[in-house]
Amino acid sequence: MVLLIPSIPITLTMISLYLNPRFLKSFIFLFSIIPLFLQAQNTADYKPLTADNAQIPSKILNEPRKIYIYVPPADSLNTAKRYPVLYLMDGESHFSMIAELCRYLSRWDVNVMPEMIIVGIPNTNRTRDLTPTHSIIDYYGKPDTSATSWLKPSGGNDKFLQFISEELIPYVETHYKTHPFKIFAGHSFGGITAIDCFLNNPNMFNAYIALSPSFWWDNGYLLKLADKKLQKGSAISKILFYSDASEGVADKSTFHTNLLKFDSLIAQRQIIGLDHKYLNYPDDIHMTEPVKAYYDALRFIFGQWDLPPQEPKQVNAAILMKHYLNLSRRYGYTILPNEANINDWASYLMKNPETLDNAISLFEMNAINYPSSSKAFTSLGDAYVKKDEREKAVASYKKALVLNPEDAKVKDKLKSLLK
Repeated sequence: MVLLIPSIPITLTMISLYLNPRFLKSFIFLFSIIPLFLQAQNTADYKPLTADNAQIPSKILNEPRKIYIYVPPADSLNTAKRYPVLYLMDGESHFSMIAELCRYLSRWDVNVMPEMIIVGIPNTNRTRDLTPTHSIIDYYGKPDTSATSWLKPSGGNDKFLQFISEELIPYVETHYKTHPFKIFAGHSFGGITAIDCFLNNPNMFNAYIALSPSFWWDNGYLLKLADKKLQKGSAISKILFYSDASEGVADKSTFHTNLLKFDSLIAQRQIIGLDHKYLNYPDDIHMTEPVKAYYDALRFIFGQWDLPPQEPKQVNAAILMKHYLNLSRRYGYTILPNEANINDWASYLMKNPETLDNAISLFEMNAINYPSSSKAFTSLGDAYVKKDEREKAVASYKKALVLNPEDAKVKDKLKSLLK
């Protein structure tokens, strides 16, 4: 069934309300401490990860393709909530690990990246789909002419990427609530597929993750292609993370030197708009590297997501909304502060009379950003009470009761104020 989802009602125009100069007169960044008061999520809230299993009858690949899809839990306060998407090759190997990693890093009390939809793409014929050319040259540069050579089906990258572009992405964007920001990630042969897509179809995705890309393939075919495609001073406004482990050091192949050549080429060409990073994991082998590297890749792609450390007296809605407006511009969709994270932060600030106004600023921001949240208006009412602004507190509690008429605690708070 095709889902028709209305767009998010919050816009960048609303965000800009907080950027009025009168809010910004005390806009001073003092990056000296990081808020350590956020409460860790109760482990009782943890639910085992579940995923949808879909099957796409691919006309391009002439076979059915099974797909795993993880979707973050539904947000009852924002039924139209949408998510960026990470498309992951070798889905049968890395899907669960990446979904759990993203779920943890996007949790409200961690909050260093957005919640994401994860699309795992299991293999049917890996050598066919994840290699850019037909080649019988093996890892050590020798031809494998045997009748049973595993290299024979190679060279199907173009069709595989066409399947993703014309069948998989449209399926996901039709059936799920997606934002436009997309990541393409792969390891080994999946790594060269990500690089091949980045070089030939860069606009297919916004960010690329290539772990231990097999640049040895076909006598360095992709290194030659990179040299041709990446012209000095050209513009590619994308994010690219690439890495390798101990390959090519312990086994004396060209694996590691190939990565160094690619990294050097990227640096020399000075591509405008390209945000890139290379990491080497010398203590890891080919199959353990993804555990560390996927974490580092996500932290790099969303490295600007978390707020810098700030003095509590300097925290206010203007600072936060400026930060999230910058994120919205970077990632291409409206990004709002996490309601639970901000509520917890404001509750901490409310305990100190010197930062009560800062707390109220954050609670007011939450009420604007999440107008369907009774908790946002209840917390705002509590802050107004603490500042002895009774009329504002009454209005906030009344709004909370409109949203949640059965809240006995709010009824008692309102009754007490109206005596």
